[in-house]
Amino acid sequence: MGYIMAYGYMGKNRMKALAGAMLLGMVTLASAAHAGTTLVGGGATLPALGYGGDVTHRQITPVAGSLLAVYSAQTGNPQTSYCQTGSGAGKNILAGATVGTVVYNVQNACPDGAATPTGFGAPAVSRTDLTQPNFAGADSPLSLTDYSTYTTNRPSSKPIQFPAVAGAVAITFNKANVNSLALTDALVCKIFSGQISDWSDSQLVAAGVPAGVSGPINVVYRSDGSGTSFGFSNHLSSICGGTASLHFITDQSFAKVVSLYKPTIPTNWNGQSGNANVVNTVVGLDGAIGYAEAANVNNAAAQFATVNGFDPVADLSNKITISSSSVVYNSAINGADPTTGKAVVSAISPAPSTSCIALVQPSAYAIQSSGYPIVAVSYLLGNSNGNGTDAANVRTLLGAPYNSTITNAVTTIGNTSLNQTGLAFLNVDLTSSTYATNQARVNACVAN
Repeated sequence: MGYIMAYGYMGKNRMKALAGAMLLGMVTLASAAHAGTTLVGGGATLPALGYGGDVTHRQITPVAGSLLAVYSAQTGNPQTSYCQTGSGAGKNILAGATVGTVVYNVQNACPDGAATPTGFGAPAVSRTDLTQPNFAGADSPLSLTDYSTYTTNRPSSKPIQFPAVAGAVAITFNKANVNSLALTDALVCKIFSGQISDWSDSQLVAAGVPAGVSGPINVVYRSDGSGTSFGFSNHLSSICGGTASLHFITDQSFAKVVSLYKPTIPTNWNGQSGNANVVNTVVGLDGAIGYAEAANVNNAAAQFATVNGFDPVADLSNKITISSSSVVYNSAINGADPTTGKAVVSAISPAPSTSCIALVQPSAYAIQSSGYPIVAVSYLLGNSNGNGTDAANVRTLLGAPYNSTITNAVTTIGNTSLNQTGLAFLNVDLTSSTYATNQARVNACVAN
């Protein structure tokens, strides 16, 4: 299934028009025509609309108003390209990893379709010279395994990771004669663990499903290594409870997330690569329900549920504030607690000599106390070494989410009266505890 985009969204299941600024963002920026003039990256699909302003294709040429396009519009900055691979594949491409028989490389193609790409499509933007990506996006932060994979494959470099944006994870659905769905956290827990499996369930009738509606619930989930799955399961493991032997597990693999509830994914559950394919599948399959980044649901004009009375687009905070005390450096995800399923964070050993891997404690955003409750944090990643002649540009790109000149001009991220996207920037002081400015920290981390 290919990538489809339609502007507009159904907030609380009613159609709303996107702001004029978003519509203006449909004007595609001309891509660079010569080698060395385009920074090549990719990965997470959750922030792709915010980064590139377009989810029509896997490989995005950023459009006006998006973060990457606004970055490129600054004097002296290059054009960019972004391939939607999902967070897991994006981290593997950054590392140049081989997993089983799959070889990940920045030069591999980034084709449209349901299959997960193994590359960022560098040749398509005339960057056949690249041996490693310039940057990557991931909503599942680096794990100890990711770090080890990177340093094994790139022994002369270290990965860089900084939090960039947050996004609401929406529950999208499609069932004939069901025009609204008011879910609670308890119902979300039961649906995605298989405890509620039919639309006729009395608990769903109380949530807005008309009496007489029935049929199996077809859960649509992420089949790839997904930061959206990580963010969603981070919420589920914190809110759903359970027992030591039966609980959700925080992980980027949805099969792992539900493994204690469903040792084998039910045959009517449907796995898809990328948020856009999840949404497109839900839209085309009666009885389907799935989780995806709100921006993708929004732009497909798909129905979505409220959760605890909150709308994932209209009720997402304009900026997600995370205390500096919730950010740790040179630490990574080390699996999940065996009795609760919550993410475990451990120090990297031996510790890197610089503080260039910033991790927001998953517990800090697992449960939003106000507004829409299910949120994921997305990161921009890069390489400390080997950036070559792109080094200066990589520094400014990784610092773009903290540059107010850039962020104030972005129309694809934010939640204001004129612009509601399901994405939000993080508070600007997030990484400034050691260096005078966020950009100074980034500059020091991109060594060469």
